Amino acid sequence: MLRGRAAELAEMERLLAAAWGGCGGALVVRGEAGAGKTVLLEAAVAAAAAGGVRVLRGAGVESEAELPYAGLQVVLREVLDRVGRLPQRQARALRAAAGLVGGPADDDDGDGDGPGDRFLVGVAVLTLLGELAAVRPVVVLVDDAHWLDHESAEALVFAARRLGVERVAVVFAAREGAGVFGGPGLPVLQLGGLSDEAGTALLADHAPGLHPSVRHRVLAQAQGNPLALVELAAALTPGQLAGTEPVSDQEIAVLPASWRVLRIFDERIAALPAATRTLLTVAAAEHTGELALVVRAAARLGATTADLGPAEEAGLIGPGAGRVVFRHPLVRAAVYQGAGLSRRMAAHRALAEALADDDTGRRAWHLAAATAGYDEEVAAALEKSAELFRSRGGRAAVAAAYERAARLTEHQEPRALRLAAAAQAAAEAGQSEHAAALADEAAPHLDRPREASRLASLRAGLAHSSGRPDAARLVLVEAAGAVAHRDPAEGALLGFEAMAAAWDTPEPAVATADTMARLSGLDLGGGPLVRGAAGLHGLTTGDPEGGSAALREFAAYVAAAGRERRLPDRAVLQGWDMLLGDYLAVHEQAAALDRECREQGAVGVLPRVLLRLARCRLFLGRHGDAYATAVEGLEIARDTGHDHYVAQLRGVLSVLAALDGDERACLDPPGGESGPGVPPNPLWHGYARGLLDLGQGRYESALHRFAAVTTGPRRHVAIALHALADEVEAAVRLGRPEDAREPADRFARWAAGIGMPWTRAVDLRCRALLAAAGEGGGPVGAESPAGVLYERALAEHAGDGRPFERARTLLLYGEWLRRGRRRGAARNVLAEALESFQRMSATPWADRTRGELRAAGAGTESAPARPGRAGPGLAGRLTAQELQVVRLAATGMSNRDIGARLFISPRTVGYHLSNAYPKLGVASRATLAGLDLA
Repeated sequence: MLRGRAAELAEMERLLAAAWGGCGGALVVRGEAGAGKTVLLEAAVAAAAAGGVRVLRGAGVESEAELPYAGLQVVLREVLDRVGRLPQRQARALRAAAGLVGGPADDDDGDGDGPGDRFLVGVAVLTLLGELAAVRPVVVLVDDAHWLDHESAEALVFAARRLGVERVAVVFAAREGAGVFGGPGLPVLQLGGLSDEAGTALLADHAPGLHPSVRHRVLAQAQGNPLALVELAAALTPGQLAGTEPVSDQEIAVLPASWRVLRIFDERIAALPAATRTLLTVAAAEHTGELALVVRAAARLGATTADLGPAEEAGLIGPGAGRVVFRHPLVRAAVYQGAGLSRRMAAHRALAEALADDDTGRRAWHLAAATAGYDEEVAAALEKSAELFRSRGGRAAVAAAYERAARLTEHQEPRALRLAAAAQAAAEAGQSEHAAALADEAAPHLDRPREASRLASLRAGLAHSSGRPDAARLVLVEAAGAVAHRDPAEGALLGFEAMAAAWDTPEPAVATADTMARLSGLDLGGGPLVRGAAGLHGLTTGDPEGGSAALREFAAYVAAAGRERRLPDRAVLQGWDMLLGDYLAVHEQAAALDRECREQGAVGVLPRVLLRLARCRLFLGRHGDAYATAVEGLEIARDTGHDHYVAQLRGVLSVLAALDGDERACLDPPGGESGPGVPPNPLWHGYARGLLDLGQGRYESALHRFAAVTTGPRRHVAIALHALADEVEAAVRLGRPEDAREPADRFARWAAGIGMPWTRAVDLRCRALLAAAGEGGGPVGAESPAGVLYERALAEHAGDGRPFERARTLLLYGEWLRRGRRRGAARNVLAEALESFQRMSATPWADRTRGELRAAGAGTESAPARPGRAGPGLAGRLTAQELQVVRLAATGMSNRDIGARLFISPRTVGYHLSNAYPKLGVASRATLAGLDLA
């Protein structure tokens, strides 16, 4: 019976009941060692057994925390025979992770991460759990989750956050401070200490004859820790239990309860025969607990199977099917930590010798744990194991293996190369601070240009991602100077990266000028990368024409290089095309990258690509598609820990909400559940609030917000340049055309520099607004300056791919015509504008257009579009994910294929389809192909 845990047990039961009913979920049980986490998991096992539920169990082990997917293999060991049922790439990734295939990945052609994308394994776990849950509900229980290897933790957390309607419950038991186990989709159940009342009841269960005075002392010492209560009472002699012998607690009174329990276990272990202690040390050093392996290794140290008996009699281990099972994780910790360094090293060496020759990774780690000082042979074995781990997707394990290999390496250059490899892998695993420390340690000792260049890029990227772009810039400039005379191509690449970092500094104009001055004295070859750097410099320092021309040359080079670069590299380099304003071309490139990411299972690259797609679709007036893309990108960015992209995508959603007139969603866009540390991107959020004010007619506030965006230190980026035209409109509507002239001139210079039809059209619109402001009221003729400018603007808009900007030009033109008493012409123009605004779900602008139409003497029967959707058509009836699922289903894709593409389970696909059918008025997927889902 669980004492004092009724509320916690009820929470666990609610989670399981919801999962059995088709609402999957996860829970993190947190508390200090001995707080009762394992007992709660046992309660979940009992409940699952009573309901005929499949239980998958595993636990983290400290000594195996560096082996990739060691924990995941234990959790899934009973169901790995089902992997063949998964989509091909997922199956390959999970097989590699589980060690079911050997050697390097055979499908990594350099375009993507192949099975190395660590999040693809999480998708595979999700799909596998869904396959199992289709037969009967599943509960996954992971004890000591804080000791899970990094890769297992990421895969299980990714799957747990995306369970959706699967009949699956996942429970992690972890100590305090296990940061990966928390956040959106992972509610935390905190186990505090038991009350004195509950503690007294627990003592009565385990020590019914306990004297009241002794009970009081035990309660005080245990501090509410259930395991401490039980073990402290069990450690008392019969006389102490009865109160006839004294109980001294001086030695342990100042220790935490969990340490007191460890002391009790230490005493029991110390009382065991030497051979039993040896056998237990070997078992504690091997995460699988595989009895045959443990006995085989222990035999090398003089222990046999019979030596397990005393440990079982002492209550330290329990029965297990072919495994050594410690009674509690603290027992394992007490055995391993109490063994002493020499005995631990002997145990690891024995395990290395007992393992099969083809178990390269585990043998290397056991050898490393058994080695002190330098040893090139063991270091080489670790390096070999690191590459094996890489083929399995174990980036954190690669980092750990290379770092340990470096520590065993005596000579400086190979040591630095191994540290650099460790830093790169740690960065790929998301361990930014550790990666930076390793890279800084390696940098002074790397002399080869290519390796030094790559390490500089890594160090700069880590500095940039931690909010220090100027430090990143300086690292890159210094590295460019060091390698340019030996390898101009590497120097040019570093130079471009330095300018890109300068672009993001607090004072970009100063930083780009300084960077250009430093690079000008280097021999970089003058190729497209150098031209790209010059283009960025031009755009920040007021030369949009020259900057755009140089950047266009760079963009052509990136496009031509194409498949020569890895998918993640192309995802980074192609982003600069946005500054040229050709959103149709950028969208085509981003859509191709999106397809590649999904085909290759490159989940980790997707947030960047989906951000670019969402922005392109916003600019192209495909607001419903932009919303669906941003929501998907936000979910994947959140689930993969890419907080930077969470902030950026929340900024896009803020702008879409502003266009919809949804003030609440504009101020607090979706994704806020990612935590208070991930606010929307401030520049995009500021622009969104300006758009909201402009749409609602709050022109003073809109002008102030747009001015802050267009004159701030980030005034050179694309969204700030867009805001110039909005600033012009706000100033003119406010009756202050003098405040519109400077932003209008700046926009005109940018428009001339990039030469896109839509920028020419918007420039003409701004000039028309200013011309109309100078005309005053009264009738106007067809040849008036403002009218001519509006007509020219609409001619430029034809086929320019910016329907929202065209509709805004139509609205302003229609307003001008109505005020000029040309009501018939105004009605025609305004009706066209209204139809566009409704299609794009731009509610405030549609409402204003209706008002203008009424003032022009026309009726407006059209209904407003629904917020956050694709418009008033069929697509507008669906949620973002329903729309994605239905569109793919309409092409004939199966639920399984759709799930693989969207990184959700097939059951979740079916759930979305069943919700979408009644909204669309259809009964099955057979009729979807004939629907207009644009």
